Amino acid sequence: MNLSTIPVVRSVIQQLLNYEVCHVVIAPGSRSAPITVGLTTHSGFTTYSIVDERSAAFFALGLAQQLQKPVAVLCTSGSALINIYPAIAEAYYSQYPIVVLSADRPTYQIDIGNGQTIRQKGVFSKHIVSETALLQDVTHNQAAIIESNTQMLIDSKSTPKEIERSQQAIEKKNNTRLEEVLSQMYVHKGPVHINIPLEEPLYDFDEVSDFTPQQQQQLTTPNTKQYKDFASKWLASKRILFVVGTLPPNRLNEKIISMLANDPRVVVLHEINSNISHDNFIAHIDRVIIPIEKKKSSQDIFQSLCPDLLVTMGGMVVSKKIKSVLRSYNSVLHYHIGTDRALDTYYLGVQHIEIEPNSFLRGLGSNSDTESSYQQQWLQLAKQKEIAHQKFCRKLPFSDLYVFDKIMRSIPKNYNIQWANSSPIRYAQLFAKAGASSYCNRGTSGIEGSISTAVGASVVSETPTLMITGDLSFFYDSNALWNKYIPPNFRLILVNNGGGGIFRILPNAKETPDFETYFETKHRRTAKWMAKQYGLCYKRVRSGLGLRLALGRFYSASSRGKILEICTPSNTNDLVLQTYFDFLSNQSD
Repeated sequence: MNLSTIPVVRSVIQQLLNYEVCHVVIAPGSRSAPITVGLTTHSGFTTYSIVDERSAAFFALGLAQQLQKPVAVLCTSGSALINIYPAIAEAYYSQYPIVVLSADRPTYQIDIGNGQTIRQKGVFSKHIVSETALLQDVTHNQAAIIESNTQMLIDSKSTPKEIERSQQAIEKKNNTRLEEVLSQMYVHKGPVHINIPLEEPLYDFDEVSDFTPQQQQQLTTPNTKQYKDFASKWLASKRILFVVGTLPPNRLNEKIISMLANDPRVVVLHEINSNISHDNFIAHIDRVIIPIEKKKSSQDIFQSLCPDLLVTMGGMVVSKKIKSVLRSYNSVLHYHIGTDRALDTYYLGVQHIEIEPNSFLRGLGSNSDTESSYQQQWLQLAKQKEIAHQKFCRKLPFSDLYVFDKIMRSIPKNYNIQWANSSPIRYAQLFAKAGASSYCNRGTSGIEGSISTAVGASVVSETPTLMITGDLSFFYDSNALWNKYIPPNFRLILVNNGGGGIFRILPNAKETPDFETYFETKHRRTAKWMAKQYGLCYKRVRSGLGLRLALGRFYSASSRGKILEICTPSNTNDLVLQTYFDFLSNQSD
């Protein structure tokens, strides 16, 4: 490998190896060159080059999502670092282990007018689990350091031995800081930031043998909090509601799923990106909740569905409706099970059982002999709405709802589905999943970075990847396609309704002054020329017949990735969706 002569670079590379951070996304730059060369010439690292820092960071998030391992993103100094922030906020709330490596100018060059220089220390402090600013070496280009009239690193009267002792102390402190930060990444499951000051010259290297991990780190886990009375509450309760948010595939094993499904006291509500399924689970929360909400007797019905005990697992929940309903149940006990963060989403005062769900639930066991009609009560409602849903979909006009119905029926079982936020992930909750794994950036629920995440995920996924996005998310993150890593089996469906169609669904939004300009942001853009620019196959359709024909060929093997653009009528999509929920509400319960 080619290794920089700058000591701090050697420490960073060594500690990344020690903590098994072996995938690194690099946004090119000069100040970061010493680290870049060391990583790219070392056989222990897999590196990727992504020009746009925002896209690079979301690409790294997609890698971490699929690998279930930490991934680093490296950038140069200045505003490059700020562009990483959206992905770091997402990683923080979705609890992905991302290591931000930012090259920086020496501290005495900050705020004196040098280019590509900002205050990088602590820039992510509100949205990371740990951070450190490493100390600058004093043996690398001492003359440049002493030249500054504000530097406080070297006394011009220091002897070579004194400078060497200072350097040894700096290296010891830097290694300690690196170990602390990388350990915290594992303990708290989130992003960390390592800021690295580098003095010029930047391009001096030695050719050395590859570093190897110095030792296997003993990574600690969070302290678990056991609630002795939970088991008694579990056994005593006759109405237990599980709400399962975002989970990786296979997080709950089949025995636990079967135990919950066959307990008549237990109702399991989940969403498409919970990645669990059972005939006795309810996957379409809004299909049940929204039609009830439209009834005059809604409060009485919701009260009849009130649980004795609320148990949550996983990350963020998409449905705003279930949040509203549960927030109306003032006296319900709420426990969150899992090593992820416990959030008081439902205003009930959550208690955290910080342990892996499978082992905890296995220890509780089932109480399937208890007389309870709670599960059957929910399942009967869900079945009625399923029948109404199928009836309505048979007569759907061409619209967003029609398109998502056809898309969901077409997806092969061996695909990973990546969802964009806003309309796509909400429409997804209304339809049955095709047996594929499902992912979405629900940490911050932003539209930025969803395609970059999908591309990153596709690079290391063992199965093909399908990205389903709306038009604003697609064009906003178009730099996601500006890389050489997109595999031939990557598929992207763009539902283009000419603007932010979701705003039409919001109450009274269409009556807002200048609605189409400042909220819906209507446009006439298509993906045709973008697909051509990035070397992807492209097909555009505008009708139900065209869509059915296109989907029939869309998943076939090809030498390049594919984009299918579906143009839908922006002025009627919201009306179709409103009619759909009215229809479900008016069907007899």
